[in-house]
Amino acid sequence: KGASGIDNLTLQYTMKLAPELYARLAGGYIESMYAGVGGEVLYRPFGERWALGLDIWGVRQRSFDRLFGVRNYQTITGNLTLYFKTPFHGYEGFVSAGRYLAKDYGGTLELDRVFDSGIRIGAWMTLTNVSAQRFGEGSFDKGIRFVLPIEWGLPFSSQTQYQLALRPIQRDGGQPLDNARTLYGTT
Repeated sequence: KGASGIDNLTLQYTMKLAPELYARLAGGYIESMYAGVGGEVLYRPFGERWALGLDIWGVRQRSFDRLFGVRNYQTITGNLTLYFKTPFHGYEGFVSAGRYLAKDYGGTLELDRVFDSGIRIGAWMTLTNVSAQRFGEGSFDKGIRFVLPIEWGLPFSSQTQYQLALRPIQRDGGQPLDNARTLYGTT
């Protein structure tokens, strides 16, 4: 069981509500562990180094075989996020606050350095209202990540990337929906 399955199967609609305001509605099997419906709104002023986004999702945990079944666990998750790009050496990141998948509340800070080659190296930390005793080692989620574009090794254009995230421990607290396609990344 679970040797093969559906990683995600989502129907989405993206629209531009105003010159600097974008929206996205989506539903389906959003990630390998959750199915649901929701959306996001992004205010991204032209030529600015910042953007503001809000997302909200109603989700249910998927069956362990990653097919079409769902389990009894369900929740509402969402975040208010400030995205920023600094004028210093390609540093960019975001700060977000909201509700995570374990029904905990908190915030995340992520900071990346993006090189001209497309390589991205960054770190994140998430603090929530989950107690240190319940969360375990370190009492909060943190880690580093590397994103390497694959295009340099291919004879054709590709947006494929290899991603590696390293974290000392992963618990339920502070886990966001793994929603790879965000409006900020799209715009």
